[in-house]
Amino acid sequence: MTRQDPSRLDPIDGVWDDLAAGGGLWAWGDDDGVVPWTDREGREVVPLWTGPEQAEAEVRADAEPGEAPVFLDVDALLEAIPEWMAAGVGEAGLQSEGGRLLLTLPLAELTERLLRLQVDRPA
Repeated sequence: MTRQDPSRLDPIDGVWDDLAAGGGLWAWGDDDGVVPWTDREGREVVPLWTGPEQAEAEVRADAEPGEAPVFLDVDALLEAIPEWMAAGVGEAGLQSEGGRLLLTLPLAELTERLLRLQVDRPA
C-alpha cells in the first residue's frame, strides 16, 4: 500500500480520525448549550473542533462569561443536531483559523458520518 501525500488528502479525513479516536468533538458553549457562530455570509454555523485547545484558541473575544469548550460525544452530537436545525443552523464548521471557518459541512452529512461511526465502532 502506498502512502498518499498528506497535502493531497481530503482535509476532513483528519477530523473523522480524531473524532473516532476521541469519541466526540468540542464546541463552544455554556450550561444552556452550544453557541453558534454567524459566518461571513450571515449563516448560522456550529463550530466544532477536535480538541479543547482549538476551541480556546478560536473563540471570539466577545465570549460571554461562563462560556468554555464543551465536549460532545457522538450520542450528544446526534441529540443536538435536530435542535440546531430547528434553530436555523444548517452547517457545522470543522476547521477554523483566526475566527474564520475554513471547512463547513451540512448537518445532514455530519449526521450520516456520526451514524456510520456508531455502527463501525467496537462494542
